[in-house]
Amino acid sequence: TYKTSEEKDWIAATVTIDGNTYTNVGMRLKGNSSIRGLRGDGGPGGPGASVSADTPEELPWLIRLDKNVDGQNHDGIVDLVIRSNNSETALNEAVSLELLGMAGLATQRAIAVRFSVNGGEAVLRLATEHPDDLWMAENLDAGGALYKAEATGDYSYRGDDPDLYDEVFDQEAGKDNADLAPLIDFLDFINNADDATFDAELSTRLDIEPFATYLAME
Repeated sequence: TYKTSEEKDWIAATVTIDGNTYTNVGMRLKGNSSIRGLRGDGGPGGPGASVSADTPEELPWLIRLDKNVDGQNHDGIVDLVIRSNNSETALNEAVSLELLGMAGLATQRAIAVRFSVNGGEAVLRLATEHPDDLWMAENLDAGGALYKAEATGDYSYRGDDPDLYDEVFDQEAGKDNADLAPLIDFLDFINNADDATFDAELSTRLDIEPFATYLAME
């Protein structure tokens, strides 16, 4: 399905974590540029250029334990992300996530795992928390909304029609609290406010100190 339409279908899987087996688990591909190679358009040496459906243990996955079974969880966790490796050890991402936490910023817990598919050879992968509603409540605010910028997107204002942002942002959490309207309003502000309005209102729209820390980390 992904090869023909770029849609990421859910499949049903049996997943074993630390000896605990969970059945009828939801599992799908995770990522955008990191899996371009599956469509044959990753480009030589580009992101995701070397991935292959022949080695599913090396692909990035989202595992949702309660996708088909209400309440199914592993020590309270329902979503797990199996990250693709950009290095032999995956230490670059693991260290970065830890440093974000040490800087006082929202981060994701991560752990190195032996990951295998269909009884195949186990490979070293990094498993991380997924930024879902549970993660948002623990790290930010349960009453908020969480958005993710796509690799192909930018922070330009495209108008107030949410459909114009389909390939720009995804809403990861807080869909019961808000839709894309707050994000679109913010994009309108940063692109179209005059200098005086921008200076007067920025601190009421953006938590400036953590944002500055985030920029320093980047």
